[in-house]
Amino acid sequence: MAEARQLRDYVPADAPDAATSTAPRIDVGELTGGVTDHTVWSCAGNLTAVRSIRARVREFLTRNGHSEEALDDAELAVSELATNALLHSRSGQSGGVMTLFIRSDSNRLRVAVADQGERDAVDADSGHTREDGEDYGRGKLIVDSCATRSGEYSSEATHVTWFEIDDEAVVAERSA
Repeated sequence: MAEARQLRDYVPADAPDAATSTAPRIDVGELTGGVTDHTVWSCAGNLTAVRSIRARVREFLTRNGHSEEALDDAELAVSELATNALLHSRSGQSGGVMTLFIRSDSNRLRVAVADQGERDAVDADSGHTREDGEDYGRGKLIVDSCATRSGEYSSEATHVTWFEIDDEAVVAERSA
């Protein structure tokens, strides 16, 4: 019940109806085990989505007692995942949707961003290029520097990127 209320509070008025939405799905079977709290949130794939996703992650993890260091790392890493979803998937196209999944237990957090897969061929070359002509790819380095573990998986219609952070400060605090 609290989870449904939590989702209602976070879904913007202009969000697609869940019954008719093509929001990407996350394989929650892979994300189970030791869960004390979790949340799922879908949002329109637009420029305000990254800021909203960052805020949701920080608020949720703060409420679950994670350390400031873990919060900062999670915020930076999820910014990269959400930005990549906007730039490189159908989620960043008109009508696109991204889904955020956050899981927290006593000393670990896991965040995943699901997008709607590769951009449509017509819009694949939408002008998202670097000014210096270099390839993309530095975002994974940022995520890996913030996270304990990270990865991705895809289906025909969904691409999911995720990371986990072992919150060592919480473990040390509880051991003291």
